[in-house]
Amino acid sequence: MNTSVTHDASSKLILLSVGSLLCLTVSLSFLLISLELNQLWMLSIHAAPILPTWVWSFINIGGDAWVVLLILLLAEKRPGEITSWVLKTWLTGAVLVQFSKIFFPMPRPANVLGKEMLSLIDHPPLFSGSMPSGHALAAVSCALILCTVLRQRGISRSILLLISVFAGLVAWARVAVGAHWPSDVIAGVGLAFFVVTLTHFWESKHTWNQWLKSQHGTLLLVLIHILIALHLLSPQSDFFFVYLFQLSLACLSLFKAISLIKEFLRLRAN
Repeated sequence: MNTSVTHDASSKLILLSVGSLLCLTVSLSFLLISLELNQLWMLSIHAAPILPTWVWSFINIGGDAWVVLLILLLAEKRPGEITSWVLKTWLTGAVLVQFSKIFFPMPRPANVLGKEMLSLIDHPPLFSGSMPSGHALAAVSCALILCTVLRQRGISRSILLLISVFAGLVAWARVAVGAHWPSDVIAGVGLAFFVVTLTHFWESKHTWNQWLKSQHGTLLLVLIHILIALHLLSPQSDFFFVYLFQLSLACLSLFKAISLIKEFLRLRAN
């Protein structure tokens, strides 16, 4: 059988699988909403928190889209290794989440149940749309890309499992802090698998990596790292040590920007 035909058939099967997973997670989400199990589940979680408040606050940072972008860019062994795939995933995920919130407007938990019924952590948003969870999408997308790259490098399965478990905790942290319903997180996870698979195929057809290695591409990455650092300078938690962690990430992003500026000057000199 022709290799290209086999590859196309395999690609269609994978897309069909992740499309089915997305439909399943979205259907499950709307089932929870229609049966009012969403509210009961939410209340039971906040009535008996599994982990201390400060732990959820720290874990919650891992779902911030800018933090996820920084982690993935720092995971590269060399500039342009997975930059194009990462940026495509980040942009596609952001667009789909915002469109989903417009087409499926759903109030945040505190606006339905009342603040007094929930143990809110770090002032979660109250007025923007709730469905789906962007943090869940970002965390699971990050884990999927990291596991794909690290597996190719021969990293042990135990490390990949730890990454997956932590991504799951980050996604669930949005429920624990009172920012999202369980249904939002479930939908966000399904959307993450779909987005990562879609952008992976997009990347195989057309990559931006060559342009990102150019002078203009390097300048864009410098700008991205500066924006990440500026974003992380704004406190997202009431816990000081969590803010210190944010500042350390901001410093890492600035150091990366400086190294890219040096790379830009080298390219310009040549």
